Amino acid sequence: MNRREAIQRVAMLIGGSVVGANLFLEGCTRPASKDVATLFEADSTNFLGDLAEAILPKTSTPGAKEAGVGEFIPVMIRDCYDKVDQDAFLKGLSEVDDRANKDFGKKFQELSKEEQLQFVNTYDKEAGEYQKARKEGDANHFFHLLKQLTLTGFFTSEVGMTQALRYVKIPGKFDGNYPYKKGERAFA
Repeated sequence: MNRREAIQRVAMLIGGSVVGANLFLEGCTRPASKDVATLFEADSTNFLGDLAEAILPKTSTPGAKEAGVGEFIPVMIRDCYDKVDQDAFLKGLSEVDDRANKDFGKKFQELSKEEQLQFVNTYDKEAGEYQKARKEGDANHFFHLLKQLTLTGFFTSEVGMTQALRYVKIPGKFDGNYPYKKGERAFA
């Protein structure tokens, strides 16, 4: 049973129609534009995973690539971002290898871990400056979008929730005055 059938059955059970169900269902089935569809190809998801890994590398906890962030990003770009940000993301992504070639003389995936870190730190600084000067209606900076999606994808993944954050399968009651010890991981 798919989502559409489930909503239709629930609507029939409650004896009416679900207001806005068509709009809700259309949002779930929106096709990707031809350009965005290329993000779903294996080479693209691998490349996105490597970029995300440079932002959030493996340490004592798994990195972004292991959390499946490379597969998460295309879905979010397709389903959650408007055309302006989609275009900015695609343009920025297409320029990564050119920029790596210019700065280091090789493609991004050929860079050492230290060079990748230096590369993303430079991009992060540039994105921060761009975002501060950005006007209403302008596209977000490519790296700003990439970093947001990397962090969101990682910390909402099973790996991020159970291994990077402090996971309590069955938590106790809420205690708003729980003592914090410096260096503790956040709860998932």
